[in-house]
Amino acid sequence: IIALLLFACSAIKKFPNQTTPFKYIYEMDLKKYQDDRISIKLLVNNIDQETATFCFPKIVPGIYGKMDFGQYITSFSITDIHGNTSEPKQLDTNCWEIDNLKEAAYIEYIVDDSWEVFDFDIAQGFYKSAATTFQKDVFLMNNNCLFGYFQGLDTIPIELKIRKPEKFYAATSLEKTESNSTYDWFEAKNYHDLVDNPIMYSLPDTTKIKLPNIEVEVACYSSTNQSISKEIANYINPLLINQTQYLGGKLPVDKYTFILYHNLNPDKNSWVGDGLEHSNSTLILLYMPLDLDVIKANVYGIASHEFFHTLLPLGIHSKEIANYDFNNPTLSKHLWLYEGTTEYFTIHMPVATGMQQKSEFLKVVESKIEQMQSFDNTLSLTELSLTAMDLQDQYYNVYLKGTMINLCLDITLRELSNGEYGVQELVLDLLSKYGINKPFDDNKLFNEIALITGFPELNEFFEKYIEGTENLPLEETLEKVGLGIKNNKIIELKNTTLKQQELMKSWLHL
Repeated sequence: IIALLLFACSAIKKFPNQTTPFKYIYEMDLKKYQDDRISIKLLVNNIDQETATFCFPKIVPGIYGKMDFGQYITSFSITDIHGNTSEPKQLDTNCWEIDNLKEAAYIEYIVDDSWEVFDFDIAQGFYKSAATTFQKDVFLMNNNCLFGYFQGLDTIPIELKIRKPEKFYAATSLEKTESNSTYDWFEAKNYHDLVDNPIMYSLPDTTKIKLPNIEVEVACYSSTNQSISKEIANYINPLLINQTQYLGGKLPVDKYTFILYHNLNPDKNSWVGDGLEHSNSTLILLYMPLDLDVIKANVYGIASHEFFHTLLPLGIHSKEIANYDFNNPTLSKHLWLYEGTTEYFTIHMPVATGMQQKSEFLKVVESKIEQMQSFDNTLSLTELSLTAMDLQDQYYNVYLKGTMINLCLDITLRELSNGEYGVQELVLDLLSKYGINKPFDDNKLFNEIALITGFPELNEFFEKYIEGTENLPLEETLEKVGLGIKNNKIIELKNTTLKQQELMKSWLHL
């Protein structure tokens, strides 16, 4: 699952004719949770306007189902400076119209959690990794479920004051400004930043990994109450080192948190995992036996994909992502880049860094090609990206066809550059030109890539295989590196030329 990350500029905003800046100040008390519900208060200070619309998201970046997070809100009320309480008009599932804001003191409402346990009960279009659960031993909080925003005021600072159970620890990459045994105080640059930073409260089970230019924390909760973070951190440490080197040695972030929730499955032979990435963190949900080898393997698989998202789309993204509208989003057409390139890096990095043999890598490619056949490959990936909410049954193909598009693009670039330039270098060049604070124009990216690489012939590739519906030239492309496809298996061709051998070496860094 992709989290299309959020990068709106932070600023103190004023309503018309307002003299004092407005700032969100939220308070919540985890110790008073009851019947899976928590009361939340928003202090309404310095809003010099009669009316405004207060909303919870319909959808958030990284998911493609309309989850309508306002459905979990009850007892929504506003209290004025004279102590009078009233119920604002609810406009739809997610939004309320607030009148007489000049006289308002605070808004208060109750949030019900959106799932009870993580298990095999998984519904299409409902992403538990984007939702929230409240339990006695753990509070797993996606902030889009808990906190709302005034329309037009999603780019101003937010303060959180959270009262916590004794000895509980907040695992998050959100900036913590102060903490004691009873309370934590957090700051978010804006609502986008708040939604981009999930929080897990539980008794601490954390281990830190120090990498060049970045500190990583692995924070875990297990329903078995067993500590598991140290073994997981030690297991994924080499992976993260190799990923950092693969991406040029420096990432766009200096802090990262893996938030892991494990629910015990008594069946030792079955399990399921899910993950949702954010700018500075990944939330991982696991339902599996307390078998550390199984847990580590699943976390490894999820982490290897999600950690690459620090580059895509954190470092490189379109204006549609930078200015994401939580209730009426306009989607980007470049999931082939955000998810396809990320997944390609995930399978290419192990062989390119010597962690994996070529034969193992080719088996992964075989599997991707085979799985791809169960989807509608006459649907262009740009069209799938733009209509992903309506094409849930086709969405997973961005991890399959999207990956194979990048494989073909990588070999094509290597061939055009005599082995000197591939998708890795392309992404780093895009990062250098754009970066976190400079989104690209969705409709101009293909031309930009042709200009950056100096290969105008790439426009034909994009027109045919990403914007168009032509079958990917997998056999033709693999033949360039001395490989063929026979009975759905990738084989090494005999009597390959020196050119094929050299292109294979540059492609897989052999």
